[in-house]
Amino acid sequence: MGDDDKAPAAPGFSIPNPVIYSVLGFLGVFGLTVLTIFLSLRPSKPSFTIQDITVSSFNVSTSQPYRLSTNMQVTISSRNTMSRVAIIYGEMELYATYRNEQITFRYSLPVTYQEHNEFVVWSPYLEGHVAAISPISGPVLMQDLNYGAVLVIIKIEGRLKFRVGAWTSVYYRLYGHCPAMIQLGDMDTKKDFAVSAKEFKFLLVQNCQVEIAR
Repeated sequence: MGDDDKAPAAPGFSIPNPVIYSVLGFLGVFGLTVLTIFLSLRPSKPSFTIQDITVSSFNVSTSQPYRLSTNMQVTISSRNTMSRVAIIYGEMELYATYRNEQITFRYSLPVTYQEHNEFVVWSPYLEGHVAAISPISGPVLMQDLNYGAVLVIIKIEGRLKFRVGAWTSVYYRLYGHCPAMIQLGDMDTKKDFAVSAKEFKFLLVQNCQVEIAR
């Protein structure tokens, strides 16, 4: 069979240069946009401060089994320290602890939207009715009451998102740790129950430790 009997070669297929340039341009812009958002959205934790705490009752059984009942109103502020990123707080809860033992019920905060460089203030009431105190922490609490001051930790747990324009991140976990030294005066721990004699309000303006994690 001669050369003239060979089948003709298939025509080559090529993409026009303008199409290639358009695709590459789109990918470049898209990558730059993603990079910009990524750099802007590096999670920067908000700044929490416990402004004041009002203790309306603080009653303790002074022998085993140790029990504590308390009612308090806590004012906590949050500042978004980022200049271009907003924050959405969701499923946030506050409660009080003594030596890592929960002494109030959890209070759920409403979903809150916080613009950049904006302050948000919450003032929830925290109530605890006959919370059990461990045999280890009970004697320490009696000593604190004799000194007239008790260190209570207000804990914050919840989730937040970051937003830039119409873009919203996934949820991050938030943990807050706010120490509050409350001075209750002289409480007689020789009786069966040590009872706070009056309502106490303390101006604290104490920074909280805040951590965020995926």
